[in-house]
Amino acid sequence: MSTDGTAATPGTETDTTWPMVGADRMRSGYLPLAAAPRSSPSERFTAPLEGTPIGQPIIADGVALQSTWYGVEAFDAVTGESMWRFRDEEPDETAVQYQPPAVHNGRAYVGTESGVIALNVESGEEQWRVDTASRVSAPPVAGYDWNTLYIGTLDGTILAVSLKERSSSSPGTVQWRKTVYGEINRLVSQHVAGVTAGTTGGEVYMVYDGRGLWRTKVPGGVTAMTAEQGNSLYVATFGGGVLKLRTAAHAGRVSWHAEDGPVAQGLLVRADGALYGADGGGLTRLDIDHGREQWTFDDAASSVPAAAGDTLYIGGSDSILAYKLSGGTGVAGARIDPLRWQYSHGGGSASGVSIADGAVFAAIGDGQRLLALE
Repeated sequence: MSTDGTAATPGTETDTTWPMVGADRMRSGYLPLAAAPRSSPSERFTAPLEGTPIGQPIIADGVALQSTWYGVEAFDAVTGESMWRFRDEEPDETAVQYQPPAVHNGRAYVGTESGVIALNVESGEEQWRVDTASRVSAPPVAGYDWNTLYIGTLDGTILAVSLKERSSSSPGTVQWRKTVYGEINRLVSQHVAGVTAGTTGGEVYMVYDGRGLWRTKVPGGVTAMTAEQGNSLYVATFGGGVLKLRTAAHAGRVSWHAEDGPVAQGLLVRADGALYGADGGGLTRLDIDHGREQWTFDDAASSVPAAAGDTLYIGGSDSILAYKLSGGTGVAGARIDPLRWQYSHGGGSASGVSIADGAVFAAIGDGQRLLALE
């Protein structure tokens, strides 16, 4: 049992992965059993990036992949040695935005300006591709048991792409397409089948087998979503706070609305009976049952966070910070001793952090580098 007022305990598993944004198809951002540094860490490696990083590093199959404005760059997750760089668009001077990929069973699924491409994770060689009419605008999310990959695009198209050999289709086959209104920027897959999509226009759609089951308007563009197994979905918005939606037969009805909740750029971490989100105002913890703010720390920047065991990791203005999930001891917003450690990396904010293989991986914008701490 933890001694700082939380039910979470330190993780012990050192062979964990972070195979997609938010670690899993629920986008929980949390690995409860994963080991990660709880006291002052040492540097495992620093690796230079060709482009400015976008979002969280993705770590699976012994490879760390970082999306950048150049393309997708792959490194050995232990040594930091560069393995390959992938860029689909030409000419080289054109700036493009590659969403963080999803990685499974030796394949990295990369969204580009014109579709999704399956790459061999060891070599970067293309295996297959699915073309889309516009840019892939949301990080791909895997369906149940990695049977399906869900893709969202700039023009509001959701695609379900087969990842496994079936009697009627091969990997890379489009199972269905569904068009909704607005740019899709967030996807979660909380049920055995189907996907939930959030848009920059402030709408949330649940789609099953190519059919829309429900649609809910929220008070701002969707910036993050995380789901629980069952029928609870948490949505952060731009300027409209955070909402809990009831799904399934409740068809997207609002359970609570924290109007002053964080914008939570990229990810709402769901851990220890709470939601954690970061924006320009700092890192905030909300009670998961009612949406009440429990505390805010303003020294955390608006990078994409990650949590493991009893600790949450996030980028500050020039450092990586490790917070106790409880926020330390205290009453309401007044907290004592919330930090486990702070590691100064020499300047520049992190676009995101991830946990895998007993280490914290962080993508640093200034100097364009990937940092691993253990």
